[in-house]
Amino acid sequence: MGRRRLLSLLGCLFLGFVFLLSACHPGNTIANLPELLAKKQADVTSYQLTVLLEQTDGQQLAICQWYKAPDRLRTDVLQADELAYQFFLCGDDLLVRHVPTGREEQLRLSSENALFTTALLHELWREAQTASWQKLEERPTSYFGEFSWRDQSGVPKLGALWLNTRTLLPEEVTLFFGATKELHLRFESITLNPALGEPIFQP
Repeated sequence: MGRRRLLSLLGCLFLGFVFLLSACHPGNTIANLPELLAKKQADVTSYQLTVLLEQTDGQQLAICQWYKAPDRLRTDVLQADELAYQFFLCGDDLLVRHVPTGREEQLRLSSENALFTTALLHELWREAQTASWQKLEERPTSYFGEFSWRDQSGVPKLGALWLNTRTLLPEEVTLFFGATKELHLRFESITLNPALGEPIFQP
């Protein structure tokens, strides 16, 4: 009888422990996404990612990007598996290298080169905090969100974003340009807070 009571008591303690854990860690839900994304963004001081970019006309690029807070960024652009361009950003100082010729230019930051001179992960998390979110049956492990962004002329456009429900990392992004043109990004890999040395950001 005493052993049975002990087992019953241990069972109650276990259930109570599980309840406390679930209360302290409610998990990722659509309701608390903005708060969770803001915290996630604040906790990331460096990252390394690879993303595949495809335009409506079928042109494809691979983008590798390294970021280190507060203002170091490097973006490599590959076309047909060949390194074509490198962008090195330190603060507002931007150097662009055309790799096949070795030609280098100091350029100003502008909307024309924003895709390659923006910390993509942080920018997407910022957009995600104001997006309209929903769960779709065809992708139960992802959140689907729609957000507004502005093109080079400042005209608002629509964007769509898929986030992993567990990690809150972006999986796919589509930027729409009118009714027929779009830019699709598919994230291949993302590493958070790697140790990135200064040589990575040196031209």
